Amino acid sequence: MKIVRCVFFIVLLMTLPVGSYANDEEWKDWEEFKAIYISPEGRVIDDSNHKAITTSEGQAYAMVFALIADDKKNFQRLLNWTESNLASNDLTINLPAWLWGFNKETQQHTVLDTNSASDADLWLAYALTEAGRIWNEFHYASLGYFLAQNILKKEAIQIPNYGWVILPGHTGFQVSPTSWRLNPSYLPIQILRRFEILFPHSVWHEITANSVRLLNQTSPLGFAPEWAVLTNNNQIQNDNNDTKIGGYNAIRVYLWLGMLSNDEPEKKALMNHYSPMLKVIQSDNFVAEQYDTTLKTQSGYHPLGFKAAVLPFLVSANDSIMSNNFLNELIARKRTSKPDHYYENVLVLFGKGWVDHKYEFTKDGLLYLNPQKQ
Repeated sequence: MKIVRCVFFIVLLMTLPVGSYANDEEWKDWEEFKAIYISPEGRVIDDSNHKAITTSEGQAYAMVFALIADDKKNFQRLLNWTESNLASNDLTINLPAWLWGFNKETQQHTVLDTNSASDADLWLAYALTEAGRIWNEFHYASLGYFLAQNILKKEAIQIPNYGWVILPGHTGFQVSPTSWRLNPSYLPIQILRRFEILFPHSVWHEITANSVRLLNQTSPLGFAPEWAVLTNNNQIQNDNNDTKIGGYNAIRVYLWLGMLSNDEPEKKALMNHYSPMLKVIQSDNFVAEQYDTTLKTQSGYHPLGFKAAVLPFLVSANDSIMSNNFLNELIARKRTSKPDHYYENVLVLFGKGWVDHKYEFTKDGLLYLNPQKQ
């Protein structure tokens, strides 16, 4: 019965309208990213701390970019490396390990942490299901199906008095018998919308609704924290400074929000909820590396990638002046592609790529390529 249900969903996925086509223009930012950050074997190298690590996040993001660029060769190369090195050669049963690099004790490159990262797993499953649809590839669709099911089995939890939510990883995120640590930036609503439609007889609907609820609940003043702790009496509590600070992780909350379809039922309310962050950006005329979620102030240097991350947020808020200023600065200063600038360039590919109309998401979470030509 399980196999029959799997085949049914995959056939359904493959018969959905494509609504997109090959990207017929060179995506220069992607070509530059490939040349600097992706090895010939298909490994995305992050040298931010001069350790040349690879994360499941980097692999998943790169596969999304390869799909947008219609780069089938590198999509397969990235998938092969991910499955072989992070998932013990089988993504149908294993979630990928989140961290890979050089082990000083064994003097070998290997998995450094076997735990999973649900944000990477969500984007990886999404890349596979959308590649199956857009490229009409059954293998990708089936891998995406099994990965999505394993996310539910191993990373989703039903919190008493709250319901189903996605934890940041497979293990280590239950703070106490009655509280769990969550990451708001791990909850891209467009992906959850896609999965709730693809897999209607599952808890994805509840996960989507609770994720919207969490985005509101974890940022009462309109500033997303790096981390949040949810208790089984529906309360958000602080347990360390990461629950009061936003920045490296949390900047993606505004990125995913800005890229939501304008037809997404929750977008208007979410944009309104996070408008205090918008006002601070507009007042400061920059985006800093961190902000205090209570004091509503920014501090630190101004990463170029963070400006790229908030571009869709500004566009969705109809701030054409600031979005154009940020975009022009991004274009003028876009010579930061170095081995230690991995994350900034990921944000550039997402934010600038969306503004450049390389892709968009529909209200149902479908990935559309070259939307200005539809």
